[in-house]
Amino acid sequence: MQKKCVIYCRVSTIKQAQDGESLEAQEKICRQIASSKNLQIVPNGKVFRESFSGKKDHRPVLDKVLEYIKTHPNEVNYFVFRVIDRFTRGGSLSYETIKAELAKSNVELIDSYGVIQPSINTLAHLGVEYSWSKYYPSEIAEIVLANSGKAEVSNILTRMIGSEIALTRDGYKAGPSDDGYSNEKTRINNKKKTIQVQNPERAKYYIEMFNLRASNLYSDEEIVDRLNALGFKTRIRNIWNSTKEEIIGTKGGKSLSVKQLQRIIQRSIYCGVIMHKWTSNLPVRARYDGLISIDKFNKANRGKIFIKELSDNNLDVLYNYEATKKEEKRNNNNPLFPCKNIILCPVCKKPFLGSSPKGKSGKSFPTYHCARNHKYIGVSKKELEDQVQSVIKDIKFTKLFNNVFEGSLVASYEKRNEEVTNSSSDISKNILELKSKKKQIIDNIIKVNSKVVIEELEKEVESVQQEIIKSEKKIDKIGINKHDINEFKNKSKYLMEHREKMLLDSTNVQKQQALFKLVFKEFPTYQDIVNGTPNLYPMFELSGNIEMQKSRIVPPRGIEPLLPG
Repeated sequence: MQKKCVIYCRVSTIKQAQDGESLEAQEKICRQIASSKNLQIVPNGKVFRESFSGKKDHRPVLDKVLEYIKTHPNEVNYFVFRVIDRFTRGGSLSYETIKAELAKSNVELIDSYGVIQPSINTLAHLGVEYSWSKYYPSEIAEIVLANSGKAEVSNILTRMIGSEIALTRDGYKAGPSDDGYSNEKTRINNKKKTIQVQNPERAKYYIEMFNLRASNLYSDEEIVDRLNALGFKTRIRNIWNSTKEEIIGTKGGKSLSVKQLQRIIQRSIYCGVIMHKWTSNLPVRARYDGLISIDKFNKANRGKIFIKELSDNNLDVLYNYEATKKEEKRNNNNPLFPCKNIILCPVCKKPFLGSSPKGKSGKSFPTYHCARNHKYIGVSKKELEDQVQSVIKDIKFTKLFNNVFEGSLVASYEKRNEEVTNSSSDISKNILELKSKKKQIIDNIIKVNSKVVIEELEKEVESVQQEIIKSEKKIDKIGINKHDINEFKNKSKYLMEHREKMLLDSTNVQKQQALFKLVFKEFPTYQDIVNGTPNLYPMFELSGNIEMQKSRIVPPRGIEPLLPG
């Protein structure tokens, strides 16, 4: 009776499946062995082929082979494979475990090199056999080869992964490029290393993505709609069959989603900063330029992730970073004292505090005060705020600034209009491509007769049509005309006319301080306000219409005077 065998071929990677000793080459050798030994290949001449790591004891195809042998008792006599390190890379323990599993079904191993020898019964001359009397003459050689295979993998991966870790920590690229970039080889100290450069087709989407989010003018939904209108699709990747020998399809090519946008925005690689498990998730400056700046990355992430540049050129990463967090805990945005974060004590040059102590009569006296390592200074709320308002109302733009403002505004408009024109051009190009795609699908509908296929194509036409409509609406939304620039002028004029209201709005401490810094080179002390000598930026000046009052820094009524000596 002809004996039967199964053939098992394995490689680890897609590259091995196509180059070197491929699965096809292994199968050819193993079939020759089966033929030379007059073995029938089961099931139905099929060969089990797999692209999977040999370090794993459980592999999808190997498990199928073992399951087939179990469910077909006494049908398989031999397990044929190329060489022991193709059978397993898990070392002697893994090898002996799988071999023992096969022995339970009376299946013996055959390798193409002939290392594995049939078992010998040491009591055969007496016609008796026990499990312990079965002896494999090649057992030591098999174990050595199994351990060598494991050691070889360890050595290969140590060299390869170790080198990639070192390169990553040094700021270079290891592995496939990130979307928006392309890998490029560069020679450093006569050694080739990989960096990333802008991909001309893909980088524009990520740059626009960060620009829109950093502007803080659009919701994530609006940004997603804008990018999709520009033609953004996820990168297309190949789908391989189980043996990694044949491309059976593709994945990707999908529109951007809000969740995907939020994940992309947090990826520091787009500002040229590597954060990887190989860097212990610590920031490392890449040896190549990012698509955007670190500052733009921080603005786009709005504090969720904040990359801080240190004085020694190193980087630090802060999460859920809020510059105003401490101030909020101390209630620094108390609307009762709008000047407490912007007007400084004339002695210690630190911001005034605000409170409402009670006098002997029990009445409260809202007061700005300070006593940080010096004698107590207090100014009544009304007096200080009246003085501050007088100074702010008296601030005006210089004649020189007024003369250049109109020209600067027009120049900014023209620059923005150029950006909008470029975006509109990209969207228009995408619309043309979508219309071409729609026409092609319609042509395919005419050619087919299957009702099911026609229904699917009609759904695809509807989907493409919706994309066209969204893109056409997006062009209308992003346009800028003379009306927009006039509206901006009017709003600017309004802000100039109501600057005291803006500068004294303490509902958002960070915003208030930022606006104050636009006008004042440094936060003024109360004495600067009283004397009319705040340090203003060159485009601002005092009109001189305010009446300077004599400084009256006094304690609130009911509190013992402690004036500075």
